[in-house]
Amino acid sequence: MTTRRNFIQMLGGTLAGLATQAAGTLGGLGALTASSAALAANAPLTIAFPTDVPSWDPLVRVAPNPISIYRSVYDAALDIDAKGKLGPGVVTAWRWKDTAGKVLELDFRRDVLFHNGDKLTSDDFKFTLFDRLQADKSLQLGGIWWALEAIETPTPTRAVMHFKVPMVTAPAFLGYMGSYILPRKYFEQVGATGFIAKPVGSGPYRLVAYERDSRVTLAAFDKHWRGAPKIRDVVFQVVKDPTARVAAVQAAQADVSGMLPLREAVRLSQGGTDDSKITPTIDSYLIHMINGGPTQDRNVRLAMHHAIDKEALVHAFFNNVPAPMSTPAAPGTPAFDQDYKFAFDPALAKALLAKSGYSTDKPVRVKFLATNGVYPSDYDMARAIQQMWKKVGIEAELSPIETAQFFSQAVAGTLPGPTLWMWQNGSGDPELSAGSYLNPKTGFSVWRSADVSPHLDPLLVELDEAKRIAGYKEFHRWAVGEGYALPLMQGIATASYRKGVRYTPFLSGWMLPAYWSA
Repeated sequence: MTTRRNFIQMLGGTLAGLATQAAGTLGGLGALTASSAALAANAPLTIAFPTDVPSWDPLVRVAPNPISIYRSVYDAALDIDAKGKLGPGVVTAWRWKDTAGKVLELDFRRDVLFHNGDKLTSDDFKFTLFDRLQADKSLQLGGIWWALEAIETPTPTRAVMHFKVPMVTAPAFLGYMGSYILPRKYFEQVGATGFIAKPVGSGPYRLVAYERDSRVTLAAFDKHWRGAPKIRDVVFQVVKDPTARVAAVQAAQADVSGMLPLREAVRLSQGGTDDSKITPTIDSYLIHMINGGPTQDRNVRLAMHHAIDKEALVHAFFNNVPAPMSTPAAPGTPAFDQDYKFAFDPALAKALLAKSGYSTDKPVRVKFLATNGVYPSDYDMARAIQQMWKKVGIEAELSPIETAQFFSQAVAGTLPGPTLWMWQNGSGDPELSAGSYLNPKTGFSVWRSADVSPHLDPLLVELDEAKRIAGYKEFHRWAVGEGYALPLMQGIATASYRKGVRYTPFLSGWMLPAYWSA
Protein backbone atom coordinates (compact mmCIF):
# COMPACT_ATOMS: atom_id res chain seq x y z
CA MET A 1 0.00 0.00 0.00
CA THR A 2 1.21 3.48 -0.85
CA THR A 3 1.98 5.57 2.25
CA ARG A 4 1.85 9.28 2.90
CA ARG A 5 5.64 9.33 2.99
CA ASN A 6 5.73 7.67 -0.44
CA PHE A 7 3.44 10.40 -1.75
CA ILE A 8 5.65 13.18 -0.48
CA GLN A 9 8.65 11.54 -2.13
CA MET A 10 6.68 11.03 -5.36
CA LEU A 11 5.64 14.64 -5.55
CA GLY A 12 9.07 16.05 -4.95
CA GLY A 13 8.19 17.75 -1.69
CA THR A 14 5.17 19.55 -3.10
CA LEU A 15 3.03 18.82 -0.06
CA ALA A 16 5.62 20.00 2.41
CA GLY A 17 6.25 23.19 0.45
CA LEU A 18 2.73 24.52 0.18
CA ALA A 19 2.85 26.59 3.35
CA THR A 20 5.95 28.37 2.10
CA GLN A 21 4.28 28.98 -1.26
CA ALA A 22 1.26 30.45 0.50
CA ALA A 23 3.41 32.89 2.44
CA GLY A 24 5.26 33.84 -0.72
CA THR A 25 2.04 34.64 -2.51
CA LEU A 26 1.11 37.53 -0.22
CA GLY A 27 2.89 40.04 -2.42
CA GLY A 28 0.57 39.20 -5.31
CA LEU A 29 -2.64 39.86 -3.40
CA GLY A 30 -2.74 43.61 -3.73
CA ALA A 31 -6.16 43.48 -5.39
CA LEU A 32 -7.74 41.90 -2.32
CA THR A 33 -9.77 44.12 -0.03
CA ALA A 34 -8.18 44.14 3.43
CA SER A 35 -10.38 43.08 6.33
CA SER A 36 -9.92 44.28 9.87
CA ALA A 37 -8.87 41.77 12.50
CA ALA A 38 -12.32 42.07 14.03
CA LEU A 39 -15.13 42.23 11.50
CA ALA A 40 -16.62 45.72 11.52
CA ALA A 41 -20.37 45.94 11.25
CA ASN A 42 -20.22 48.13 8.15
CA ALA A 43 -17.31 46.41 6.39
CA PRO A 44 -17.98 44.05 3.47
CA LEU A 45 -17.28 40.40 4.08
CA THR A 46 -14.68 39.22 1.56
CA ILE A 47 -14.70 35.64 0.28
CA ALA A 48 -11.66 34.31 -1.59
CA PHE A 49 -13.38 32.06 -4.14
CA PRO A 50 -11.83 29.88 -6.88
CA THR A 51 -14.10 30.65 -9.85
CA ASP A 52 -16.04 33.44 -11.52
CA VAL A 53 -19.44 33.18 -13.21
CA PRO A 54 -19.24 32.32 -16.93
CA SER A 55 -21.99 34.87 -17.64
CA TRP A 56 -24.52 36.88 -15.66
CA ASP A 57 -27.16 35.18 -17.77
CA PRO A 58 -27.36 31.88 -15.85
CA LEU A 59 -29.06 30.14 -18.78
CA VAL A 60 -26.02 30.50 -21.05
CA ARG A 61 -24.02 27.71 -19.48
CA VAL A 62 -24.97 25.10 -16.91
CA ALA A 63 -22.00 24.92 -14.55
CA PRO A 64 -21.91 23.90 -10.88
CA ASN A 65 -18.77 25.82 -9.87
CA PRO A 66 -20.35 29.30 -9.68
CA ILE A 67 -23.51 28.11 -7.89
CA SER A 68 -22.55 29.94 -4.68
CA ILE A 69 -22.47 33.25 -6.56
CA TYR A 70 -25.55 32.55 -8.67
CA ARG A 71 -27.66 31.50 -5.66
CA SER A 72 -26.71 34.73 -3.93
CA VAL A 73 -28.19 36.81 -6.76
CA TYR A 74 -30.92 34.56 -8.20
CA ASP A 75 -33.60 32.36 -6.67
CA ALA A 76 -34.08 28.81 -7.89
CA ALA A 77 -37.65 27.52 -8.07
CA LEU A 78 -37.08 24.96 -5.31
CA ASP A 79 -34.53 24.94 -2.52
CA ILE A 80 -31.90 22.48 -1.30
CA ASP A 81 -31.02 23.00 2.34
CA ALA A 82 -27.74 22.59 4.19
CA LYS A 83 -28.44 18.87 4.69
CA GLY A 84 -29.08 18.29 0.99
CA LYS A 85 -32.87 18.02 1.31
CA LEU A 86 -35.09 19.28 -1.51
CA GLY A 87 -37.83 21.60 -0.27
CA PRO A 88 -39.96 24.68 -0.96
CA GLY A 89 -38.44 27.90 -2.17
CA VAL A 90 -40.03 30.37 -4.55
CA VAL A 91 -42.21 27.35 -5.38
CA THR A 92 -44.12 26.32 -2.26
CA ALA A 93 -45.57 23.01 -3.50
CA TRP A 94 -45.26 20.69 -6.48
CA ARG A 95 -47.21 17.62 -7.58
CA TRP A 96 -47.46 15.27 -10.52
CA LYS A 97 -50.86 15.53 -12.22
CA ASP A 98 -50.52 12.26 -14.10
CA THR A 99 -49.06 8.78 -13.58
CA ALA A 100 -46.47 9.06 -16.36
CA GLY A 101 -44.24 11.86 -15.06
CA LYS A 102 -45.21 14.24 -17.87
CA VAL A 103 -47.36 16.89 -16.15
CA LEU A 104 -45.97 18.76 -13.12
CA GLU A 105 -47.96 21.45 -11.30
CA LEU A 106 -46.22 24.15 -9.25
CA ASP A 107 -47.50 26.70 -6.74
CA PHE A 108 -45.56 29.98 -6.31
CA ARG A 109 -45.18 32.38 -3.41
CA ARG A 110 -47.07 35.67 -3.67
CA ASP A 111 -44.45 37.84 -1.95
CA VAL A 112 -41.34 37.44 -4.12
CA LEU A 113 -39.86 40.61 -5.60
CA PHE A 114 -37.07 41.10 -8.11
CA HIS A 115 -34.34 43.57 -7.22
CA ASN A 116 -35.96 46.25 -9.41
CA GLY A 117 -39.26 45.95 -7.51
CA ASP A 118 -41.16 43.86 -10.07
CA LYS A 119 -43.19 41.01 -8.61
CA LEU A 120 -42.13 37.46 -9.52
CA THR A 121 -44.95 35.43 -11.03
CA SER A 122 -45.45 32.16 -12.85
CA ASP A 123 -45.06 34.08 -16.11
CA ASP A 124 -41.43 34.88 -15.24
CA PHE A 125 -40.92 31.15 -14.66
CA LYS A 126 -42.42 30.39 -18.08
CA PHE A 127 -40.28 33.08 -19.69
CA THR A 128 -37.11 31.64 -18.16
CA LEU A 129 -37.61 27.93 -18.72
CA PHE A 130 -39.66 27.88 -21.90
CA ASP A 131 -39.90 31.08 -23.93
CA ARG A 132 -36.20 31.91 -23.82
CA LEU A 133 -35.11 28.32 -24.46
CA GLN A 134 -37.42 28.08 -27.46
CA ALA A 135 -36.15 31.38 -28.87
CA ASP A 136 -32.43 30.74 -28.37
CA LYS A 137 -31.21 27.19 -28.91
CA SER A 138 -27.65 28.15 -27.96
CA LEU A 139 -28.59 28.42 -24.27
CA GLN A 140 -27.12 25.42 -22.49
CA LEU A 141 -30.03 25.22 -20.06
CA GLY A 142 -32.00 23.84 -22.98
CA GLY A 143 -30.00 20.65 -22.60
CA ILE A 144 -31.79 20.07 -19.30
CA TRP A 145 -35.29 21.09 -20.40
CA TRP A 146 -35.24 19.69 -23.96
CA ALA A 147 -38.35 17.57 -23.25
CA LEU A 148 -40.42 20.53 -22.03
CA GLU A 149 -43.14 21.18 -24.62
CA ALA A 150 -45.27 23.75 -22.83
CA ILE A 151 -45.78 25.69 -19.59
CA GLU A 152 -49.27 26.84 -18.69
CA THR A 153 -49.75 29.76 -16.29
CA PRO A 154 -53.42 29.65 -15.24
CA THR A 155 -52.75 32.14 -12.42
CA PRO A 156 -49.78 34.31 -11.36
CA THR A 157 -49.05 31.78 -8.60
CA ARG A 158 -49.46 28.55 -10.55
CA ALA A 159 -47.63 26.93 -13.45
CA VAL A 160 -48.11 23.56 -15.13
CA MET A 161 -45.14 22.00 -16.91
CA HIS A 162 -45.88 19.62 -19.80
CA PHE A 163 -43.16 17.23 -21.02
CA LYS A 164 -42.94 15.30 -24.29
CA VAL A 165 -41.53 12.32 -22.42
CA PRO A 166 -41.46 11.49 -18.70
CA MET A 167 -39.06 13.69 -16.72
CA VAL A 168 -39.24 12.23 -13.25
CA THR A 169 -36.27 14.26 -11.98
CA ALA A 170 -37.77 17.64 -12.91
CA PRO A 171 -38.14 18.63 -9.23
CA ALA A 172 -34.47 17.83 -8.59
CA PHE A 173 -33.42 20.05 -11.50
CA LEU A 174 -35.76 22.81 -10.26
CA GLY A 175 -33.87 22.78 -6.97
CA TYR A 176 -30.35 22.40 -8.28
CA MET A 177 -29.13 24.50 -11.19
CA GLY A 178 -31.91 24.28 -13.75
CA SER A 179 -34.21 27.11 -12.73
CA TYR A 180 -32.74 30.49 -11.80
CA ILE A 181 -35.80 32.65 -12.44
CA LEU A 182 -35.32 35.83 -14.49
CA PRO A 183 -37.67 38.85 -14.80
CA ARG A 184 -39.48 38.85 -18.15
CA LYS A 185 -40.38 42.56 -18.17
CA TYR A 186 -36.88 43.81 -17.35
CA PHE A 187 -35.11 41.31 -19.63
CA GLU A 188 -37.30 42.19 -22.62
CA GLN A 189 -36.82 45.89 -21.90
CA VAL A 190 -32.99 45.84 -21.84
CA GLY A 191 -32.27 42.76 -23.98
CA ALA A 192 -29.75 40.00 -23.36
CA THR A 193 -26.72 42.29 -23.57
CA GLY A 194 -28.26 44.84 -21.24
CA PHE A 195 -29.24 42.15 -18.77
CA ILE A 196 -25.73 40.71 -18.64
CA ALA A 197 -24.38 44.22 -18.03
CA LYS A 198 -26.88 44.92 -15.23
CA PRO A 199 -28.44 41.65 -14.06
CA VAL A 200 -31.56 41.58 -11.90
CA GLY A 201 -32.58 38.58 -9.84
CA SER A 202 -34.73 37.93 -6.80
CA GLY A 203 -32.02 36.42 -4.60
CA PRO A 204 -30.85 37.58 -1.16
CA TYR A 205 -28.20 39.87 -2.67
CA ARG A 206 -28.17 42.29 -5.58
CA LEU A 207 -25.13 42.91 -7.77
CA VAL A 208 -23.65 46.39 -7.31
CA ALA A 209 -20.27 46.05 -9.06
CA TYR A 210 -18.43 43.46 -11.13
CA GLU A 211 -14.92 43.03 -12.53
CA ARG A 212 -14.51 39.86 -14.57
CA ASP A 213 -12.12 37.31 -13.06
CA SER A 214 -11.51 39.71 -10.19
CA ARG A 215 -14.44 40.59 -7.92
CA VAL A 216 -18.19 40.37 -7.47
CA THR A 217 -19.59 43.02 -5.11
CA LEU A 218 -23.01 42.35 -3.59
CA ALA A 219 -25.38 44.22 -1.29
CA ALA A 220 -28.17 42.71 0.78
CA PHE A 221 -31.64 42.83 -0.77
CA ASP A 222 -33.83 44.14 2.05
CA LYS A 223 -37.06 42.95 0.44
CA HIS A 224 -36.04 39.33 -0.05
CA TRP A 225 -38.90 37.01 0.81
CA ARG A 226 -36.78 35.25 3.45
CA GLY A 227 -35.80 38.56 5.01
CA ALA A 228 -32.62 40.57 4.53
CA PRO A 229 -29.36 38.63 5.05
CA LYS A 230 -27.55 39.32 8.32
CA ILE A 231 -24.32 40.02 6.43
CA ARG A 232 -25.09 43.21 4.55
CA ASP A 233 -22.26 43.50 2.04
CA VAL A 234 -20.28 40.71 0.41
CA VAL A 235 -17.35 40.62 -2.01
CA PHE A 236 -16.53 37.39 -3.84
CA GLN A 237 -12.86 37.86 -4.72
CA VAL A 238 -11.86 35.52 -7.57
CA VAL A 239 -8.60 33.87 -6.47
CA LYS A 240 -7.82 30.85 -8.61
CA ASP A 241 -4.57 29.84 -6.89
CA PRO A 242 -5.27 27.80 -3.72
CA THR A 243 -2.04 28.95 -2.09
CA ALA A 244 -3.19 32.54 -2.63
CA ARG A 245 -6.54 31.74 -1.02
CA VAL A 246 -4.68 30.32 1.99
CA ALA A 247 -2.49 33.41 2.16
CA ALA A 248 -5.49 35.72 1.88
CA VAL A 249 -7.26 34.49 4.98
CA GLN A 250 -4.00 34.00 6.87
CA ALA A 251 -3.05 37.64 6.29
CA ALA A 252 -6.59 38.91 7.06
CA GLN A 253 -7.01 40.03 3.45
CA ALA A 254 -10.10 37.84 3.17
CA ASP A 255 -12.63 36.94 5.83
CA VAL A 256 -13.45 33.56 4.29
CA SER A 257 -11.47 31.33 1.91
CA GLY A 258 -12.97 28.27 0.26
CA MET A 259 -11.76 25.06 -1.37
CA LEU A 260 -8.41 24.99 0.42
CA PRO A 261 -6.13 21.96 0.74
CA LEU A 262 -7.34 20.12 3.82
CA ARG A 263 -4.00 20.26 5.60
CA GLU A 264 -3.97 24.05 5.18
CA ALA A 265 -7.50 24.40 6.54
CA VAL A 266 -6.47 22.36 9.58
CA ARG A 267 -3.30 24.43 10.06
CA LEU A 268 -5.18 27.72 9.85
CA SER A 269 -7.66 26.59 12.48
CA GLN A 270 -4.78 25.96 14.88
CA GLY A 271 -3.34 29.48 14.59
CA GLY A 272 -5.73 31.20 16.98
CA THR A 273 -7.26 33.75 14.61
CA ASP A 274 -9.16 31.51 12.18
CA ASP A 275 -11.68 28.68 12.29
CA SER A 276 -12.21 26.02 9.63
CA LYS A 277 -14.99 23.72 8.48
CA ILE A 278 -14.16 20.48 6.69
CA THR A 279 -17.26 18.87 5.22
CA PRO A 280 -17.52 15.56 3.34
CA THR A 281 -20.08 16.33 0.65
CA ILE A 282 -22.53 14.47 -1.56
CA ASP A 283 -20.33 15.32 -4.55
CA SER A 284 -17.70 12.93 -5.90
CA TYR A 285 -14.13 13.01 -7.12
CA LEU A 286 -13.83 10.87 -10.24
CA ILE A 287 -11.84 10.40 -13.40
CA HIS A 288 -13.89 11.02 -16.53
CA MET A 289 -13.04 8.51 -19.23
CA ILE A 290 -13.22 9.40 -22.91
CA ASN A 291 -14.19 7.11 -25.77
CA GLY A 292 -11.08 7.82 -27.79
CA GLY A 293 -7.39 6.98 -28.00
CA PRO A 294 -6.02 4.31 -25.65
CA THR A 295 -9.04 4.50 -23.33
CA GLN A 296 -11.22 2.99 -26.03
CA ASP A 297 -9.64 -0.26 -24.79
CA ARG A 298 -11.62 -1.78 -21.90
CA ASN A 299 -8.49 -3.45 -20.55
CA VAL A 300 -6.75 -0.08 -20.28
CA ARG A 301 -9.73 1.55 -18.58
CA LEU A 302 -10.07 -1.20 -15.99
CA ALA A 303 -6.31 -1.29 -15.41
CA MET A 304 -6.35 2.43 -14.68
CA HIS A 305 -9.03 1.84 -12.05
CA HIS A 306 -7.45 -1.22 -10.41
CA ALA A 307 -4.10 0.61 -10.14
CA ILE A 308 -5.45 3.40 -7.91
CA ASP A 309 -5.11 3.03 -4.15
CA LYS A 310 -8.07 5.17 -3.10
CA GLU A 311 -7.59 4.60 0.62
CA ALA A 312 -4.04 5.92 0.32
CA LEU A 313 -5.31 9.03 -1.47
CA VAL A 314 -7.95 9.64 1.18
CA HIS A 315 -5.37 9.22 3.93
CA ALA A 316 -2.60 11.26 2.35
CA PHE A 317 -4.59 14.23 1.11
CA PHE A 318 -7.79 14.30 3.15
CA ASN A 319 -6.91 12.87 6.58
CA ASN A 320 -9.44 10.03 6.07
CA VAL A 321 -12.39 12.45 6.05
CA PRO A 322 -14.13 11.50 2.75
CA ALA A 323 -15.02 7.89 2.01
CA PRO A 324 -13.51 6.02 -0.96
CA MET A 325 -16.13 5.20 -3.60
CA SER A 326 -16.57 2.16 -5.84
CA THR A 327 -19.64 3.41 -7.74
CA PRO A 328 -20.70 6.90 -8.86
CA ALA A 329 -23.13 7.47 -5.95
CA ALA A 330 -21.64 9.18 -2.90
CA PRO A 331 -22.43 8.17 0.68
CA GLY A 332 -25.59 9.85 1.87
CA THR A 333 -27.27 9.79 -1.54
CA PRO A 334 -30.15 7.47 -2.50
CA ALA A 335 -28.16 5.25 -4.89
CA PHE A 336 -25.13 4.75 -2.65
CA ASP A 337 -24.16 1.07 -2.90
CA GLN A 338 -22.32 -0.06 0.22
CA ASP A 339 -22.28 -3.70 -0.89
CA TYR A 340 -20.12 -3.21 -4.01
CA LYS A 341 -16.35 -2.86 -3.81
CA PHE A 342 -13.95 -2.31 -6.70
CA ALA A 343 -10.57 -3.76 -5.79
CA PHE A 344 -7.25 -1.97 -5.65
CA ASP A 345 -5.19 -4.65 -7.42
CA PRO A 346 -1.97 -3.59 -9.20
CA ALA A 347 -1.25 -7.19 -10.24
CA LEU A 348 -4.61 -7.42 -12.00
CA ALA A 349 -3.96 -4.03 -13.60
CA LYS A 350 -0.70 -5.35 -15.04
CA ALA A 351 -2.42 -8.50 -16.29
CA LEU A 352 -5.13 -6.49 -18.04
CA LEU A 353 -2.54 -4.28 -19.70
CA ALA A 354 -0.57 -7.34 -20.78
CA LYS A 355 -3.65 -8.62 -22.63
CA SER A 356 -3.47 -5.48 -24.75
CA GLY A 357 0.29 -5.67 -25.26
CA TYR A 358 1.42 -3.18 -22.62
CA SER A 359 3.85 -3.46 -19.72
CA THR A 360 6.11 -1.30 -17.56
CA ASP A 361 8.74 -1.67 -20.30
CA LYS A 362 6.22 -0.88 -23.02
CA PRO A 363 3.71 1.44 -21.32
CA VAL A 364 0.46 2.69 -22.75
CA ARG A 365 0.65 6.46 -23.10
CA VAL A 366 -2.32 8.68 -22.26
CA LYS A 367 -2.96 12.35 -21.77
CA PHE A 368 -4.29 13.08 -18.28
CA LEU A 369 -5.95 16.33 -17.24
CA ALA A 370 -6.92 17.77 -13.86
CA THR A 371 -8.10 21.02 -12.38
CA ASN A 372 -5.46 22.83 -10.38
CA GLY A 373 -6.64 24.43 -7.17
CA VAL A 374 -10.33 24.52 -8.08
CA TYR A 375 -11.06 21.73 -5.59
CA PRO A 376 -9.09 20.71 -2.50
CA SER A 377 -5.84 18.90 -3.42
CA ASP A 378 -7.06 18.17 -6.95
CA TYR A 379 -3.75 18.50 -8.83
CA ASP A 380 -1.70 16.95 -6.03
CA MET A 381 -3.96 13.92 -6.14
CA ALA A 382 -3.64 13.74 -9.93
CA ARG A 383 0.15 13.62 -9.63
CA ALA A 384 -0.09 10.81 -7.10
CA ILE A 385 -2.39 8.85 -9.44
CA GLN A 386 0.08 9.48 -12.26
CA GLN A 387 2.75 7.71 -10.19
CA MET A 388 0.42 4.81 -9.32
CA TRP A 389 -0.30 4.29 -13.00
CA LYS A 390 3.37 4.39 -13.89
CA LYS A 391 4.02 1.43 -11.58
CA VAL A 392 1.73 -0.82 -13.65
CA GLY A 393 2.62 0.35 -17.16
CA ILE A 394 0.56 3.49 -17.80
CA GLU A 395 2.54 6.59 -18.76
CA ALA A 396 0.27 9.60 -18.18
CA GLU A 397 1.15 13.06 -19.46
CA LEU A 398 -0.47 15.31 -16.86
CA SER A 399 -1.56 18.87 -17.61
CA PRO A 400 -3.96 21.33 -15.91
CA ILE A 401 -7.34 22.26 -17.32
CA GLU A 402 -9.48 25.29 -16.47
CA THR A 403 -13.12 24.70 -15.63
CA ALA A 404 -14.28 26.69 -18.67
CA GLN A 405 -12.03 24.58 -20.90
CA PHE A 406 -13.39 21.38 -19.41
CA PHE A 407 -17.01 22.31 -20.02
CA SER A 408 -16.44 23.54 -23.57
CA GLN A 409 -14.33 20.52 -24.52
CA ALA A 410 -16.67 18.05 -22.81
CA VAL A 411 -19.65 19.44 -24.72
CA ALA A 412 -17.69 19.38 -27.99
CA GLY A 413 -16.32 15.89 -27.31
CA THR A 414 -12.73 17.12 -27.67
CA LEU A 415 -11.21 16.30 -24.27
CA PRO A 416 -7.78 14.84 -25.14
CA GLY A 417 -7.70 12.32 -22.31
CA PRO A 418 -9.12 11.14 -18.99
CA THR A 419 -9.81 14.03 -16.62
CA LEU A 420 -9.79 14.19 -12.83
CA TRP A 421 -12.81 16.16 -11.74
CA MET A 422 -15.10 16.74 -8.80
CA TRP A 423 -18.63 16.16 -10.04
CA GLN A 424 -20.97 18.41 -8.10
CA ASN A 425 -24.56 17.33 -7.57
CA GLY A 426 -26.29 19.22 -4.80
CA SER A 427 -29.49 17.25 -5.39
CA GLY A 428 -27.92 13.85 -4.70
CA ASP A 429 -30.12 12.33 -7.42
CA PRO A 430 -28.26 9.70 -9.49
CA GLU A 431 -29.67 11.03 -12.77
CA LEU A 432 -27.84 14.28 -12.14
CA SER A 433 -24.54 12.40 -11.71
CA ALA A 434 -23.79 9.26 -13.75
CA GLY A 435 -27.18 9.61 -15.40
CA SER A 436 -25.83 12.82 -16.95
CA TYR A 437 -22.10 12.33 -17.51
CA LEU A 438 -22.62 8.86 -19.03
CA ASN A 439 -25.75 9.68 -21.05
CA PRO A 440 -24.65 9.93 -24.71
CA LYS A 441 -27.84 11.80 -25.62
CA THR A 442 -27.05 14.88 -23.53
CA GLY A 443 -24.52 17.67 -23.81
CA PHE A 444 -23.28 16.88 -20.31
CA SER A 445 -21.92 13.44 -21.19
CA VAL A 446 -18.18 12.84 -21.15
CA TRP A 447 -17.97 9.13 -21.95
CA ARG A 448 -20.19 8.53 -24.98
CA SER A 449 -21.08 5.11 -26.33
CA ALA A 450 -24.32 3.69 -27.69
CA ASP A 451 -24.36 0.69 -25.34
CA VAL A 452 -25.12 2.98 -22.38
CA SER A 453 -28.62 3.92 -23.53
CA PRO A 454 -30.31 0.49 -23.20
CA HIS A 455 -29.16 0.38 -19.57
CA LEU A 456 -29.91 4.01 -18.73
CA ASP A 457 -32.99 5.00 -20.73
CA PRO A 458 -35.53 2.93 -18.74
CA LEU A 459 -34.38 4.64 -15.54
CA LEU A 460 -35.05 8.09 -16.96
CA VAL A 461 -38.79 7.36 -17.15
CA GLU A 462 -39.24 5.17 -14.05
CA LEU A 463 -41.72 6.75 -11.63
CA ASP A 464 -41.46 4.04 -8.98
CA GLU A 465 -38.70 5.54 -6.83
CA ALA A 466 -37.60 2.25 -5.26
CA LYS A 467 -37.29 0.60 -8.68
CA ARG A 468 -35.50 3.65 -10.09
CA ILE A 469 -32.88 3.71 -7.33
CA ALA A 470 -32.36 -0.07 -7.50
CA GLY A 471 -31.96 0.28 -11.26
CA TYR A 472 -29.33 2.97 -10.84
CA LYS A 473 -27.34 0.76 -8.50
CA GLU A 474 -27.31 -1.93 -11.20
CA PHE A 475 -26.42 0.64 -13.86
CA HIS A 476 -23.55 1.95 -11.74
CA ARG A 477 -22.09 -1.54 -11.28
CA TRP A 478 -22.32 -2.21 -15.00
CA ALA A 479 -20.70 1.12 -15.93
CA VAL A 480 -17.84 0.60 -13.47
CA GLY A 481 -17.36 -2.95 -14.76
CA GLU A 482 -17.02 -1.61 -18.30
CA GLY A 483 -14.56 1.04 -17.18
CA TYR A 484 -16.86 3.87 -18.27
CA ALA A 485 -16.93 5.32 -14.76
CA LEU A 486 -13.93 5.66 -12.45
CA PRO A 487 -15.16 7.01 -9.09
CA LEU A 488 -12.52 7.88 -6.51
CA MET A 489 -14.07 9.27 -3.32
CA GLN A 490 -16.80 11.52 -2.06
CA GLY A 491 -16.19 15.22 -2.40
CA ILE A 492 -14.93 17.49 0.31
CA ALA A 493 -15.53 21.16 1.01
CA THR A 494 -13.10 23.19 3.07
CA ALA A 495 -13.46 26.72 4.36
CA SER A 496 -11.33 28.81 6.68
CA TYR A 497 -12.66 32.04 8.10
CA ARG A 498 -11.91 34.78 10.58
CA LYS A 499 -13.16 34.18 14.11
CA GLY A 500 -16.42 36.07 14.42
CA VAL A 501 -17.85 34.72 11.18
CA ARG A 502 -20.60 32.19 11.92
CA TYR A 503 -20.26 29.96 8.89
CA THR A 504 -22.88 27.40 7.81
CA PRO A 505 -21.50 24.46 5.78
CA PHE A 506 -23.66 22.78 3.14
CA LEU A 507 -23.42 19.09 2.20
CA SER A 508 -23.49 20.33 -1.38
CA GLY A 509 -20.27 22.27 -0.73
CA TRP A 510 -21.97 25.59 -1.52
CA MET A 511 -20.74 28.76 0.20
CA LEU A 512 -23.86 30.88 0.75
CA PRO A 513 -23.26 34.05 2.81
CA ALA A 514 -27.02 34.63 3.13
CA TYR A 515 -26.99 31.81 5.69
CA TRP A 516 -24.06 33.20 7.72
CA SER A 517 -23.72 35.95 10.27
CA ALA A 518 -20.83 37.99 11.64
